[in-house]
Amino acid sequence: MLFKDIVGQDDIKRHLREMVRQGRISHAMLFTGAEGSGALPLALAYAQYVNCRNRSDDDSCGVCPECYRMQQLEHPDCHYIYPVNTSKEAVATGRADDKPRSEQFLHLWRQLIPETGGYLTEREWYAALGIENQQGIINKNDANELVRQMGFKSFEGGYKTVIIWLPERMHEAAANTLLKLVEEPPDKTLFLFVSFEPEKIISTIRSRTQIVALPGVPDDLVAQELVAREGLATDRAEQIAHRAQGSWGAALRMARQPQNGPQDDNQDRFIRLMRLCYQQKYLALFDWAEEMAPLGREAQKQFCVAALTTIRECYLTGIGMEHIAYTDPAREQFCRNFAPYVSHVTVEAFVAEFELLLAQIRQNGNPRILFTHFAMSICKIIGAARAALKK
Repeated sequence: MLFKDIVGQDDIKRHLREMVRQGRISHAMLFTGAEGSGALPLALAYAQYVNCRNRSDDDSCGVCPECYRMQQLEHPDCHYIYPVNTSKEAVATGRADDKPRSEQFLHLWRQLIPETGGYLTEREWYAALGIENQQGIINKNDANELVRQMGFKSFEGGYKTVIIWLPERMHEAAANTLLKLVEEPPDKTLFLFVSFEPEKIISTIRSRTQIVALPGVPDDLVAQELVAREGLATDRAEQIAHRAQGSWGAALRMARQPQNGPQDDNQDRFIRLMRLCYQQKYLALFDWAEEMAPLGREAQKQFCVAALTTIRECYLTGIGMEHIAYTDPAREQFCRNFAPYVSHVTVEAFVAEFELLLAQIRQNGNPRILFTHFAMSICKIIGAARAALKK
């Protein structure tokens, strides 16, 4: 990964290069930012820059043996750890491993990083593993294997690098084992943690890292890069940039979807929920909750995030500010129709219910109970809005 391949984050790139040039390489760094901000690509580019034989002031050379192996994710001195789990299919066919290790899924990692440019989401990773309805975990087996690997000498004589993606998913036993390495690292060892939720990382590890916090990518830069890299028309690029909310990864995914294609699943689920609530079809709402329950936490969280975006668009449409709503063409008509129900009176109630649901999902609440109660709460809000409109 080269720095030039990463959209935005120029100040952070400059700071990282300066650290290397001045020999101020911290042994443990935590790259953190929202999904799509570029935390993983930056960690990969930094690891390559540190190990490059012919680096310039601006970037890795990209052609030396170290760069080639780093770009192929095959460098013998670079190790990758990420959350994994055993799929239900593997259990059913008797191929399950009690405590799977990252190493067993390295072929998928090497496939997905180039495909996504490093802007990989947790949900995409779990889908590739076949564990959409489960939570990935970094277990003690990975930590023990890492301790063993760190006992060997470097193959190339450079830095031994460990990239740990989503350390917030680390089991406590694994974290305690890893802590010893981070506290007393072998010579020329580099730990690069990449997190979307740094507050969930065990504090004894987090406190020993140098934190690199990434802001969102500015909308104008996202739009500019969409035009340059994806060949989008300027209007379309600007619309996507505003909807992506600082996430280059999200912008790329939206740009590669057909502009007038079918509505995505979350959009369908949201619209169906609102229509059933409007019609007060309570039995059908129980069915809706039953359909949502088995989706898995990551898919459920994505639904909440997408729904909050639509609520915002409906509210802006209702107050005559469609020009800054940047609504997807596929749901413009729905937003116009539903806008009267998302007024200054109800918008806070809608947002509060979705944010509460999101928090409860993160806390591993029972999904059937959560979605049933949530649907009934939305019914009350829409019922109150209907009553207010009749006055």
